[in-house]
Amino acid sequence: MRKALLSCAICAALPLASAQAEITFNGFANIVAGQASSGDTQWGYDDDVDFKQDSLFALQASTDLGEGLSATAQIISRGENDWEAEFEWAYIAYDINDNTRILAGRQRAPLYMYSDYLDVSYAYPWITPPEGVYNLELSKFDGVSLSHNFTLGEFDTTAQVFFGSDNDDINVQGIDVNSSFDEIFGGTFTLNRDWLTLRTAYLATDLSIPIPVFDELAAAWNNIEGFGGVAEALVIDEDKAKFFEFGAVIDYNNYLLIAEVTRINYDNMPLDTEESMFVTAGYRFDDVLVHLTYGVDENTINGIGDTLPVGLSPELDQLIGFTRQGLEFRNEDSSYYTLGARWDFHPSASFKVEFSKRDDDLINQDTSLVRTALVTVF
Repeated sequence: MRKALLSCAICAALPLASAQAEITFNGFANIVAGQASSGDTQWGYDDDVDFKQDSLFALQASTDLGEGLSATAQIISRGENDWEAEFEWAYIAYDINDNTRILAGRQRAPLYMYSDYLDVSYAYPWITPPEGVYNLELSKFDGVSLSHNFTLGEFDTTAQVFFGSDNDDINVQGIDVNSSFDEIFGGTFTLNRDWLTLRTAYLATDLSIPIPVFDELAAAWNNIEGFGGVAEALVIDEDKAKFFEFGAVIDYNNYLLIAEVTRINYDNMPLDTEESMFVTAGYRFDDVLVHLTYGVDENTINGIGDTLPVGLSPELDQLIGFTRQGLEFRNEDSSYYTLGARWDFHPSASFKVEFSKRDDDLINQDTSLVRTALVTVF
């Protein structure tokens, strides 16, 4: 009887507590227009002016429930998804003390220097973060994370660990497939002192991506005795992927220098490694920041295609040819530079313009892209 009365009391109290909680709304928007050079495509743009590829509108709601407990949800509508809205964040936070916080729910995967502001163009100098380094398909996860702030010598330091999983549709060779990132585990470590910030991150996950072309090739190799290893290398099913990152920011008076390096190691998958880096140098003229970025992206494919025997039979040669062609789908050796400017014409808004030129050394092709953006926070 006492338990029943207690339950009734709790139920009666909950609506009252919810009614008293204040909800704070804020948001951000990026309106981007871009056009690639004639007859070319680059980073999702072609030679027609496109206003949707990098444009987005986001609304975030947060509430302080008292005694260290809070709730946050962020909804983003992206132009490239025909403005269909989806939850990017939805988590409960609890401050164990002044230095330690735990999050539970959907949150940003803390992979990069600017992960917390990945979609907030107003928070960084470029229109979008540099390609290659910031293009990993995993951007969010469902799970828990724990962060702790402390002082290490003269540095303000933050350490974070996280665990979770993510299932999402990704586009592979023009086909949307459901990817699965299971057993996501990782950590970050950030040092900050005045104008210097250093950061490193590590993440490991079991990756599954059902790609129809590779599944068909794997089935064909499984039918040939002695080539089971080829089939295993083509199927991405609970295979381990490991991510490493290191970044540095120097923001001293009018000078800005940003550098970031990432590497992904894949175990027994069509890809072997992915390596990307960029360096950005900038200078502020009052409300205008002028910056130049140079970046390199290199993907190495699984070398098993080079070990297959050629000449045993026409049928086998044809299968080897299809397999080698398939393995090339993410092979990359490219570099780019971006010259850009940012004008903070309003306390909550900026206008940006960029010219990017990309050199693809694999196919010896050069492309260029011009983008402008109006970005704001509110």
